Amino acid sequence: MSNPLGDATRRRLTDAAAARLAADGFAITRSESRAEPPAIAKTGDEGGSERGGNEHGGTDGPVEERPLAIEPLAADDVTPTTLVSRVAHALDRDRRVLFVVADESVASALRSVLEDPPLLVAETDRRRTFYAGPDRIPVDTTGLRVDTGGYACIRVADPIGGAPDPAFRWRETGTPIGPVPSVGGVDAGAVDETGRPDVPRLVCAVDGRVRGVLAGVQSLRTPPSTAFPYFYRRDPEDKRFRVRRGDDGSVVESVGGFAAMRAAGFVPIPMPLVPEHAVGIGVGGGNAREDAAETIRGAWDLLVVDHTGR
Repeated sequence: MSNPLGDATRRRLTDAAAARLAADGFAITRSESRAEPPAIAKTGDEGGSERGGNEHGGTDGPVEERPLAIEPLAADDVTPTTLVSRVAHALDRDRRVLFVVADESVASALRSVLEDPPLLVAETDRRRTFYAGPDRIPVDTTGLRVDTGGYACIRVADPIGGAPDPAFRWRETGTPIGPVPSVGGVDAGAVDETGRPDVPRLVCAVDGRVRGVLAGVQSLRTPPSTAFPYFYRRDPEDKRFRVRRGDDGSVVESVGGFAAMRAAGFVPIPMPLVPEHAVGIGVGGGNAREDAAETIRGAWDLLVVDHTGR
């Protein structure tokens, strides 16, 4: 259900941004479709002109003049999932995003997600910490006696009594050395001249406890079920959710729905938001991470509009 206050804020921000851009010579197109931004701004010379860096905090240096998708954001909208979805949508349509917010606190929250390191919680010594995303992780069960497919999940300590959802943390690290679950021909055992793995280990920690390790972000493409404690699947015949052990596929829980699965203590493991995956640069490796960071830096602009519309 939409928030009326949030909707009013978004309309006000859209109107203010559209008026400002129209005054600067942009042609404004409005849309009523929820599949499109509320307004798109185009110049009379879309294809070849360039302009200088932005004054509001998105990019530096000249950028190609592309249509601007006007994306108003209420305070509750500023989440990694929402921001990357807006950026990816614009990139897919050869646009840039003009995020429009109501005050500097919202602008600061947005910058904390999209500025260096772009779309990352942190990056140290080329090891990244990722935001958790909305998607689930499909697992490969062909190595089990029952090949059902499914999605990775974990068991939480106290599902009853109002316990909060567990805190998931995905990060790259240089340990453990040696083979770990991998897919797509990733050489999980290779090390560099310093003894560190060539492919960083991708670790999933839940409430501070490591619950899964993969050979790099490339291995998020349907990793083996053995990489995680459990996986679940909704049976297409009887419609029940069955939770199975990741190592042998044995059933540990059978429930009638997702809420019942959560009440039994099982929670899906969220896919991390990997920048190069999110903006369609590649699955990982090579220059994908650098290309993704540069793409994100150049994909957005920011406009702060106060309550008077200025």
